[in-house]
Amino acid sequence: MASDYRYLVATDFSPASRRALTAARSLARRAGARLTIAHVRPTADLRAAVIEERGDLLRAPRGSLAAGMKEHYQRRIGALVQADRDETGLILSGAPDFALCREASRGYDLLVMGNRGHGAVSSLFLGSTTQRVLARSPIAVVVVPSKRRR
Repeated sequence: MASDYRYLVATDFSPASRRALTAARSLARRAGARLTIAHVRPTADLRAAVIEERGDLLRAPRGSLAAGMKEHYQRRIGALVQADRDETGLILSGAPDFALCREASRGYDLLVMGNRGHGAVSSLFLGSTTQRVLARSPIAVVVVPSKRRR
């Protein structure tokens, strides 16, 4: 029984974002909400390939990098989506905070994200992307801790 609620879940494929996805699924199940799982990739394919450690695509024939990165991200986001739970995947590009906030303004009711992902220094602090999203988001944001507190 799906409602009209739509939740956006940010993922960078880190353990913290997988924990946020689990929490979002629990919230969505209770509210009957639909989930969109979104990953924000770098705009430049070369940078994306380096970050994703896809040296194989950098050595591939000229002109195949863009198609290879598109397929790579579709495969990664597709592995997270559970279609039987009314979920969809979405690949955005650009600065994560701006891309997530722009997408959040497109009719979502809630944005769910981990408190830190890749590049975080300490679990005691919110990640910089999370801080910027909290400051800019046009909708409510739920920040899921990366680890259970004892």
